[in-house]
Amino acid sequence: MEEYNPEAVEAFTKAGRPIPGQSLTSNPEEPRPFEGATDFTNFKEALDYTAAELLLEENYTPMVLAMGDGIPVTDLAMQIGYVGFREGKWNPDLMMMLMEPLMYLLMALAEKADIQYRIDDEDDDDDEDSILEDRVKNISETLKAKEKGKIPEGALPSDIVEKIKTLEMPKESLLEKPQEAVMEEETVQPQQSLLSKGQ
Repeated sequence: MEEYNPEAVEAFTKAGRPIPGQSLTSNPEEPRPFEGATDFTNFKEALDYTAAELLLEENYTPMVLAMGDGIPVTDLAMQIGYVGFREGKWNPDLMMMLMEPLMYLLMALAEKADIQYRIDDEDDDDDEDSILEDRVKNISETLKAKEKGKIPEGALPSDIVEKIKTLEMPKESLLEKPQEAVMEEETVQPQQSLLSKGQ
């Protein structure tokens, strides 16, 4: 009988990857969203849907704040694409096709809000990149090679560009503290020590 190296078995189980055949153990009556037919098979329809979702105030505000905090555009685009895949919106091929327009869309939102953004994380020197990360790195290198801060003509459909132009950003800076929070900080009285003698 063949013996297995216990350290190798333990390393394999802790790798965080699915066990071979794991997909065969799920209930076929209740497939996960990405195991069935996708909502979008047309690139333009998927891009229009994603742009419409991102241009809602409750969605673009956190995105712009995240880019202002230094989160790279590539990371946000990968996250949006992956969540859409996981929810069954598109398949992996369409997700890859959406990466570049999503990055341009996020860059346009950051420029509209007058936020400095990073295209990718230059400090990331991982040797074990996935295919998705490699593809996004290639896109980000292409974006860096082009003129920084300038979204090329035709990178986004004209109807999406018009929606971004007519988008109204909040009057105050998105990165400033709200006035109420500043006033609350000023009115907070210093707490007396619990160890001081009482009167």
